[in-house]
Amino acid sequence: MNADLLVAPVTITPTKPLTPTHIKGLIWTDLMVKATKQLTDVRLVWNNRMATVTVQSAAFWRHLDRTEPGVDWSSESEERIGELYVRFHAEPREPEPMAIREYLARADEAGWIHPAGRRILSLWRRQLDLLGVDCPGLDDDQPLAMPARSLVQALAERDLLLDHRRFGGPVYLDGTRWGLPLRRLLGGDGIPNYLLPILRELVPMIRPGRTFLLVHDDGITADYVLLACVLAVFGARVARVPLSRVPVDGKNLSSRYGGWKGVTLGDISAAPGTAGLDAYRLGMRLYFAGTLHQESAQSFRLELLRRCVGRAAGLLGRAPSGSDAPTGPQVAAALSRLRVGCGYVDPYRLMTAVQGKQALPLAPVLRTICT
Repeated sequence: MNADLLVAPVTITPTKPLTPTHIKGLIWTDLMVKATKQLTDVRLVWNNRMATVTVQSAAFWRHLDRTEPGVDWSSESEERIGELYVRFHAEPREPEPMAIREYLARADEAGWIHPAGRRILSLWRRQLDLLGVDCPGLDDDQPLAMPARSLVQALAERDLLLDHRRFGGPVYLDGTRWGLPLRRLLGGDGIPNYLLPILRELVPMIRPGRTFLLVHDDGITADYVLLACVLAVFGARVARVPLSRVPVDGKNLSSRYGGWKGVTLGDISAAPGTAGLDAYRLGMRLYFAGTLHQESAQSFRLELLRRCVGRAAGLLGRAPSGSDAPTGPQVAAALSRLRVGCGYVDPYRLMTAVQGKQALPLAPVLRTICT
């Protein structure tokens, strides 16, 4: 598909449950793609190998094979796998570069995913289906678009590397021309940084007239500024959408540190309630895109989410149908007024537009986008 806009969200390693920060990113991405598709050609870029050909995944899976041999991961809960992931990061461990390189090679060359990772992906699929988020490709397996060696050579040809391999040292992405610090791309042991598989997938997709929209949490903005600059050197037009993380009980932690029990997507979707499926889906969007705006610092609040689901039920109950519903061209005209930046429909503006006295009616096309 020769899309005008490629939406590339930050990768999520299949090592833990989906937290409120992940949910926010997934909902924003889903709304961007679905709404903007009404106006132009859009493609979502998602390749599992961008997340599995990383030390974050490989080192954890190596740890599981050493410490949890013989476990039938197909029936384990995401909470237990997530707890093991937190414990893995909390405990000191000896580096195992040779073993980790073997895990990375299996993931890169054959698309291998540890059984614990496959279990996480299967749980994500169910939760995203219930949420109404189009599955971004969790069932797909395809090689990264460019071999690592070819990418490193292409980066070197454009003077984007500081290469210390001949001294037994690491390879750095050199962003100093933009006032950015050096960022390790390959360790002296040959183990890649997570930016390497992302570049391997995105660089070959660069085309004249095509724009990349990079969606990421604001905790890794420095990496994504560098990523955008590197893509631009290859000729890409790039825009970024940094999203604030969603604190839990006032703590803004990475999922590797825990603190997510009771507030994961699995927990939220299993919470009892009287609203229907469409109200749950729209309510989640009203909360994570309409209440928690792009730079929101609010902690996750389940009671506020419940109110959003109740409001969604009311909006859906008043939705027009038949001849009263806006036509496709009318909906497209309304969506075009909500475009920002490089031309994508802004999820926050969309969710605020469907509420209030001058609300944008939830016509069938719009309902498909929002539920």
